[in-house]
Amino acid sequence: MGQWDLAREGKRQAVIDAGLERISNRCIGLLRTALNASSLCEDAGIARDTAYRLFRNPDGSSSDRIVTEVAIAATDPAWSGFAESSEEIARAFQAAVEHDLPTADAIIESMAANVDAQFRSPGGPVGWLFHAVAIPVSPAWKGPSPVLSAEDRRLAEELLAIRARFYRAMSDELLQFMIATMSMIGRRPRRGMDPRQLLALMHSLIDGAVLRRYLEPEVFDSRLVGEAVYALALAFSEDGALSDPRRPDMPDAAAVFDALIAEAASSWDTPESRTVAATAATVGAAYETATLLFPSDADLADSVVWSQVLGGGSLIERYPSDRPADTAAATELAMVFGLLRRVRDLTSTLPGAVAVVLGAQPVVGIGVRAQLEREVAEVVRCHCPGVDPGVTARELVGAAFSSEGGWSTVTAMMRLLSPRSA
Repeated sequence: MGQWDLAREGKRQAVIDAGLERISNRCIGLLRTALNASSLCEDAGIARDTAYRLFRNPDGSSSDRIVTEVAIAATDPAWSGFAESSEEIARAFQAAVEHDLPTADAIIESMAANVDAQFRSPGGPVGWLFHAVAIPVSPAWKGPSPVLSAEDRRLAEELLAIRARFYRAMSDELLQFMIATMSMIGRRPRRGMDPRQLLALMHSLIDGAVLRRYLEPEVFDSRLVGEAVYALALAFSEDGALSDPRRPDMPDAAAVFDALIAEAASSWDTPESRTVAATAATVGAAYETATLLFPSDADLADSVVWSQVLGGGSLIERYPSDRPADTAAATELAMVFGLLRRVRDLTSTLPGAVAVVLGAQPVVGIGVRAQLEREVAEVVRCHCPGVDPGVTARELVGAAFSSEGGWSTVTAMMRLLSPRSA
């Protein structure tokens, strides 16, 4: 290679190196250039002076104010695609339940629908652009730190906070759906993990799968991603309920409680086939401890059904008091549908426990049936105007507990209540 060629190649590499330096160290400047008032006012069809006045910022430049407000707007559930994604999850889950697919398949189908929705989301590429700008100021970043002015760092940190709030908001909405579906398969996050951590892992797997498919569209399909998410949830969870109002706080007593529930939930064919005393003897628990946890056979049956249906705890206790009436309607109604199907399944798999619950409900202090009615009534109250929530909840829960014969009633009522896309 001649001297002229070497000089030419050196200059070419210098341009490439300058490009890498600008992308890695001056992302904030590139973003400001793209979102400055001068260029945007032409797109918006307004005068430049008007744009500057609208975004006057006493604490910084108008460009930074525009950047942050665009970043906030990109987290709007409708524009970002999150609202559509949530509805896709709910519709796929409810359709699978209506077609009587196993709960595992219903969960996988809902996750696959979520993945498909990501490829129609304008918020995806935009969100990752803001992530790229903000990543170097994250406490988790361990690579070379770009030299940033105080103003640049302030803007990057604000963008990072906006994206973090968006992910927390998504988690808040999806968390109860995840807990409810885990209750339906009798699982809880493994010891030492909380539900939000597990949800973050599942969300991260979907994020990564979507990004990889943009690069290699044929590498896997959405169904396989759904199966991977489900397998991840199983790997980081264990058998048992996350919450039960009778479960004691003391570790030793809680271990006995879990053992009694697990044994009683393994079979309960007739009302007489299971008692607290016999169950305690089978697991080697002291009779006194068992009867302290479960004063009657009805209490044991009630907790068995509770652990199988509301093992994630009360759903309505997690509802913010000021939540809008139209929040997550499809998701919460689909979740209720799944819980009711779980009740119906128990009338076949644990008919004795269900019979005891129905027969002794008035003497049980807590009562899973009454709690289910409260849960369903709150969802109906929030999302179904013009429908009596108390009457509807009693009819739905009663039909679910009446075994296979009442399931057609539940399905028909849920179709009327659930929002459908045009």
